[in-house]
Amino acid sequence: SDSFTGLINIMTDIIWRFTGDFMAPDFVCRVIRYLQVVLLYASTYVLVSLSIDRYHAIVYPMKILQGEKQAKVLIFVAWSLSFLFSIPTLIIFGKRKLDNGEVQCWALWPDDSYWIPYMTIVAFLVYFIPLIIISVIYFIVIRTIWIKSKTHDKIISNCSEKKICSRYNRGLISRAKIKAIKYSIVIIFAFVICWSPYFLFDILDNFSLLPKTKERFYASVIIQNLPVLNSAINPLIFCLFNNSLCHPCRERKNIRGTFQEKTERYEMHIRPKPEFI
Repeated sequence: SDSFTGLINIMTDIIWRFTGDFMAPDFVCRVIRYLQVVLLYASTYVLVSLSIDRYHAIVYPMKILQGEKQAKVLIFVAWSLSFLFSIPTLIIFGKRKLDNGEVQCWALWPDDSYWIPYMTIVAFLVYFIPLIIISVIYFIVIRTIWIKSKTHDKIISNCSEKKICSRYNRGLISRAKIKAIKYSIVIIFAFVICWSPYFLFDILDNFSLLPKTKERFYASVIIQNLPVLNSAINPLIFCLFNNSLCHPCRERKNIRGTFQEKTERYEMHIRPKPEFI
């Protein structure tokens, strides 16, 4: 979803800005707008799906219906809802000539007041409801990890070999707890930072509360691209908090290290000792 957001949303906007007017037919206009909205929905709903998957993995670790099957169901539901909620875009948008003479892919309703209910519904479906779900899920996840870590600490305190248990288990649980807390905070923070200015600006603009100045135009260009920026940030966050991506590098280092150690040991055995005169 994040990759297609970059390819479809950003690439089409770049081409559109170079051409000025929308040169393609009306059908292409509707399809592009539809796909752009689908990808914005999908990027958010896939993030919610990942949160639900993480919730089941931590809160119900012994549940049978997990793994690849559950992931496929969550992804299917996320994309299905994205395609479903984006259907009104096919009707709302189309190729039209504006008052200033430009031909653009724009909303076809007769009055701009229709933007207010439309953007309100989109704000709830794309931002407010997903944000509430993600926040509640990660709150439960963090709370569960915190409680489980305390339980493990009690078990470790009763362990016969305290030194071994504490060095291994306490360190592992502590790292997992800290990583989950940091990861959750970063995900929610990035989501809020990228989407809040977008909906806040659109709501104020629809109610005509912003002055029509050059600064408003430049701010609009930047703010309108912030939701797409969230799709660019998400893969970076997952890479930063995913140690499995570094395993191949570590394995290569370990293989080189063990090979070097074996070579040095072999050379120590077969290399003739220096004769001292």
